[in-house]
Amino acid sequence: MKMNMLDKKVLKYWYLRAAFFALSIIIVEATVTAVLLLGEVSADLMAVILVCSAVPALLLLCFILVFPSLRYKAYSWGYDEKRVIVRYGVVFRRRVLIPVCQIQDLHRTQGPIMMMMGLSGVTVSTAGSNFNISTLTTEEADRLIDALEENLEVRVEELKNEEI
Repeated sequence: MKMNMLDKKVLKYWYLRAAFFALSIIIVEATVTAVLLLGEVSADLMAVILVCSAVPALLLLCFILVFPSLRYKAYSWGYDEKRVIVRYGVVFRRRVLIPVCQIQDLHRTQGPIMMMMGLSGVTVSTAGSNFNISTLTTEEADRLIDALEENLEVRVEELKNEEI
């Protein structure tokens, strides 16, 4: 089975999403720091407050710059007539195998930013759980859903013939 890498647009989307998340946290952190510094505090306490607020900001900066790239490099997916395989994870590596015969529903989802970038997510539902195949191009997502639907129909027919 050929494992597919994600499109480069996905990396841009993940960077953008990480930047929005980090920006919201930095705004909250800056507000709290400003409120603390507006009160009358000693120079030593002011230095501690600034250091304590700078460390999380630097960690967020590393998160924005490094994590999406590592996640992108670690992510691959593929499918054939009998299964879907997804490999992902930066710190904890995971390999998910979904048998086609257990698929109950397939969903393609898009948010506004994903639509602008031509990206979609695919959710594969089985009796036991749901699994999201991370952001794909809309064309890839449609091809994946169509192929899985065809493979599922073939697999159901095979299982019916085995019962007879």
